[in-house]
Amino acid sequence: MAFMRLWRRLLWNQKTTSARLGLRGESLVAAYARRELKMKILARNVRCPGGELDIVGLHDGDLVFVEVRTRSSDDNGPPEKTVDHRKQRFLLRSARWYMARRRLMHLNARFDLAAVIWPPHAKPVIRYHRSYFSG
Repeated sequence: MAFMRLWRRLLWNQKTTSARLGLRGESLVAAYARRELKMKILARNVRCPGGELDIVGLHDGDLVFVEVRTRSSDDNGPPEKTVDHRKQRFLLRSARWYMARRRLMHLNARFDLAAVIWPPHAKPVIRYHRSYFSG
């Protein structure tokens, strides 16, 4: 019984640590997009059917949906590889939902990917991919 409580606590801590790292990565990328890319951030963490859109912004007349992948290392492969066809289909559906709901169907949509490597006790590295995939 005590083992199970310890096991649940360890799993909870791992999940919350991972979630905190993800939120830190999203905040870092939002600041980067605003400052370096001159993107206007419209929304963050948009809840939609089936999941969440990380960052929605306006850049050069395009409505930009930024998927953020944050990892503490590249040891298990680059974060970019986690955005597979299934995830891309989800992002496309969610973007259409967001655009219809906000009456933004007249804008062109762009799908960017920000991969963040943020090792413990080190500076993060952002790899920003503009137009990572198309709809």
